[in-house]
Amino acid sequence: MRAYYRTIDRLRAGMIVLNYAIIMLYASVCLIGTKYLIDRQTSLSFLTQLSHIPKNPLLVFIGCFGLYALFVLHVVKNTVLTPFLFRDLVMEWILAYGIVLLLNMATQSIVLLVIVDMICPRRPLKNKEIYEIIVFSILLYIGSNYALMQKFFPMSDLRSYFTIFSSWTSSILLLFRSLLEGINLLLFIIIIAYFLINQYEEKESIAQELDMVNQVNAKLRNYAALSEKIAQDNERKRIAREIHDTLGHALTGIAAGLDACLVMIEKKPELVKTQLQKIRNVVTEGIQDVRGSLEKLRPGALEEHGLQGALQKMINEFMAVSNVEINLSWQMPRIDFEKTKEDVLFRMIQECITNAIRHGHASMINIWIQMDQNDPCQMQVIVHDNGKGSASIQPGYGLMQMKERISTIHGTLYYDGSDGFVCKALIPLQKGEFDD
Repeated sequence: MRAYYRTIDRLRAGMIVLNYAIIMLYASVCLIGTKYLIDRQTSLSFLTQLSHIPKNPLLVFIGCFGLYALFVLHVVKNTVLTPFLFRDLVMEWILAYGIVLLLNMATQSIVLLVIVDMICPRRPLKNKEIYEIIVFSILLYIGSNYALMQKFFPMSDLRSYFTIFSSWTSSILLLFRSLLEGINLLLFIIIIAYFLINQYEEKESIAQELDMVNQVNAKLRNYAALSEKIAQDNERKRIAREIHDTLGHALTGIAAGLDACLVMIEKKPELVKTQLQKIRNVVTEGIQDVRGSLEKLRPGALEEHGLQGALQKMINEFMAVSNVEINLSWQMPRIDFEKTKEDVLFRMIQECITNAIRHGHASMINIWIQMDQNDPCQMQVIVHDNGKGSASIQPGYGLMQMKERISTIHGTLYYDGSDGFVCKALIPLQKGEFDD
């Protein structure tokens, strides 16, 4: 990219030098030609050939030199290393158009330089800016065309001064003028072509980078799915070990104890009562072990912070790793939820947030937990996101699991995808849950 801007700078510097030579060539030929006509006393015959009286040649010479000096200072100050500012280009256009008017629109070479300055700023142009520059360039080029503008402004063609000298001198001057303007036009075409090639390469580079990003995202999704599968397998193994070490051990002991009872019930019935007591102790220990295993499956945040605190902690964690804004509105009175209900509500909201981010690509999620205004013995849990939603919903594993969980606490689940995605659960409350 640096090489591109260095090349543009050098080509533009070449156009600046060429335009100075072209402009001063016209101004000098006008000034020297006027003196030549006066010395040879042929000015009257020359003026009769012109459609309008020409401007003062000294004024044209000094004016062109002064305006071009200001123009160059402005162009150098606003190099391609500076940000694109449209007002700077308007100032360049005013100075350039002043020179064009002084020369009676005999040349449009400086117009090409202004166009180059417009299309080659340091920062990439937006599509709207490119369209504005194209329109501006067309208007500028038309506004400096002698054949069109002579109908509106009284002007004489300064190119006729190149023919007043001897045939050899006139030929040299015309050749020199054509050579300078031809090189200037060639540099303009090279810059435009170089600019278009660079724009195409930038678009290709952006497309390749986007493709690489998509590939990386696909790999990350595969890795996340694999990690989730490994985590699920590890969790299944852990739960299997818990069941084997607790419930399996207890059931094995119960089965062995019952077998002993069956053997002793006829021979030593007095010992059966003692054996049944031992079996009861094993059952009690098994129940305690199962409860302990279930406690381990319960989210730790619920144990430490309660339902509201656990939800806020989970929301903060989601917002820390994503660009999603999540708002929790807790409008519940003091209620002592049972642990099963807390687990179900926590898992439901967690699943809703995960689905909104993963499938709905939502940027905002609102959560309301409040009493049902129509039924004071019922609470509402509403999760609404601004994701893409779905007009027709085919319940998948997540929604089915959520519905089953809600039904275990005698609740009802509703969902709708017409405006983002909204999940609404109605949960009945028991009298003992109210904290008086």
